Amino acid sequence: MTDETAAAGAAYPGNRDPREMPTSFGFRTVREGEKQGMVNDVFHKVATRYDIMNDLMSGGLHRLWKDAMVSVLAPPHTPGRDWRVLDVAGGTGDIATRIVERSGREVEAVVLDINGSMLSVGQDRADKAGLSPFITFTQGNAEVLPFPDKTFDAYTIAFGIRNVPDIPKALREAHRVLKRGGRFLCLEFSEVEMPMLDKVY
Repeated sequence: MTDETAAAGAAYPGNRDPREMPTSFGFRTVREGEKQGMVNDVFHKVATRYDIMNDLMSGGLHRLWKDAMVSVLAPPHTPGRDWRVLDVAGGTGDIATRIVERSGREVEAVVLDINGSMLSVGQDRADKAGLSPFITFTQGNAEVLPFPDKTFDAYTIAFGIRNVPDIPKALREAHRVLKRGGRFLCLEFSEVEMPMLDKVY
């Protein structure tokens, strides 16, 4: 019996289906088997307004945080170097675009998202910016990545890990597709401990 199955059994005696494990969705708890569909529905509805939504949620700071993450990643500028990054839950392509531009268009980015509407927005933006030769958009699940082992030099995920029903499984997949010495960068909202500010947050 796996740890996940044991946890499910503890949460729901007599029912050992991991899809029934409680998981968070916004300000409420839902069953794990229900979460993915609810997440998909939200992102189909907000795809064209996703950046505006992040502006409202972060007061515009998400743009600075994303720039900082790409600075930490420091994609190489070396012409002809075979360097690939996988950006998971990156449908609109904002992180991939930053990485490709920061490298002087010397690296390849693959954007993976489970939501086709988000990917359509990203593909359209990449086409308009002339970045289609450098960014590939793939529909897929973070928990079951459609790539061979040791494919990528880096794996990024920004404001997406919270939407993955089985985070440990997604992290194992990230480790699997990263090359030896590859880098994993995750950007995510967290809890605020400052009184009063935590209520606003």
